[in-house]
Amino acid sequence: MAFNYDPYIRSGKLPHIWCPGCTFGIVFKSLLRAVDSMQIPKDDIALVSGIGCASRLPGYVDWNTLHTAHGRAIPFATGLKMARPDKKVLVVSGDGDATAIGGNHFIHACRRNIDITVIVLNNFIYGMTGGQHSPTTPVGHMATTMPFGNVDPTFNIP
Repeated sequence: MAFNYDPYIRSGKLPHIWCPGCTFGIVFKSLLRAVDSMQIPKDDIALVSGIGCASRLPGYVDWNTLHTAHGRAIPFATGLKMARPDKKVLVVSGDGDATAIGGNHFIHACRRNIDITVIVLNNFIYGMTGGQHSPTTPVGHMATTMPFGNVDPTFNIP
């Protein structure tokens, strides 16, 4: 039986803007199915994003959303959760947004153990700005800023 995504999507927003073959569309559908299976009313959920390819996801959902500055999605989500502890607060962030620009926020959110869910979409590069290497780019892999392969140790996130 086909899943009905319509109740969760802002009308007129599709098709999405992600590149062909990008897995972000799969993550998007999985997130919608997860929210549906948990039976969370859309007024009780908030989705926060920063900058980058992953940041486009909140533009498609018909929930409370907050689009913030690069690397600042987690502190905004923390503030939202503190102000509204009754809300289910989710963060969607790319690897550059979460582990480089927002790396300290990511570490301290883990340390504080605040009840927010952070979903890091790891494509191993800064995709939106031309394919520069990120903290998660595997050693030896080429990127526009590492034409002979990444020499930096990798920030290993699942």
